[in-house]
Amino acid sequence: MSFVPENQDGYKMAKLSTMDKQILEEAFHMGSGYVLNFTDRTMGEFFQDDLGIDINDTKYRYGSCSKANIMRGFWQTEEDSIVGKSIIKLIELIEKQIQLKMLQREHYPQEILEAARYIGKKLLKEDVKMDTEYIEEKAEGHISVVLQNEIYMHSKSLLTSGHYYNAVEEAFKLVRHKLKEITGHEKATDAFNEQMYEKILGHTPINDSERDFLKGVKFLHMAIQFLRNEKAHTPAKGLEENMAYHYISLASLAYMLIARKRDNEE
Repeated sequence: MSFVPENQDGYKMAKLSTMDKQILEEAFHMGSGYVLNFTDRTMGEFFQDDLGIDINDTKYRYGSCSKANIMRGFWQTEEDSIVGKSIIKLIELIEKQIQLKMLQREHYPQEILEAARYIGKKLLKEDVKMDTEYIEEKAEGHISVVLQNEIYMHSKSLLTSGHYYNAVEEAFKLVRHKLKEITGHEKATDAFNEQMYEKILGHTPINDSERDFLKGVKFLHMAIQFLRNEKAHTPAKGLEENMAYHYISLASLAYMLIARKRDNEE
């Protein structure tokens, strides 16, 4: 039996983590009290026409009742399937308005939209890839990857400002902090031992295949450890954008593989 949380008014509420909400607020440009390019009228029309919902219902009132706060009230009031459908519909609207030149693509990064789409599909209980892993082949040798949430959000400001070297450094640092949180050891060379395997995997390895998997995860984290050590002892220097994303993708995978057990428990 699954547990559906309720707010103080007794309504069912969507199961959105703090990180989920941050991604959605970024995708829908809610930072200044707005939602996308909606006016009060067009926001009401969208929810009525596309979702059959009166978004001006008093049950969605929250805080200052700005459009962003009404959206937050909606998330706190409606259940998973309704919120999930609204997220998917909003992303479809964004993509259509980008095609019609009503919105500018650079203001709506594809990786953020895909991360938001993942959250919508997760709420709808559709078949989605583990965590935020989303890969879509776009052209020969080119793919788009949605990085693991915590890694991306931690490095985002440095990436968008072109400080690629520092973005990689911060991503590596976060991986080591996560490893220490789980095992008590920041260095992979110390963290991956028989006594720690249950904390990392969720149970004692039951066969050689699981032991080999943990060895692979160990070597991946050792790469993070020694690459970061090298960077920590050399002056900050320019790093090409594509190479930075390769490094950060490595950090994203390393973080995701050790966070799975804990995330599944929550």
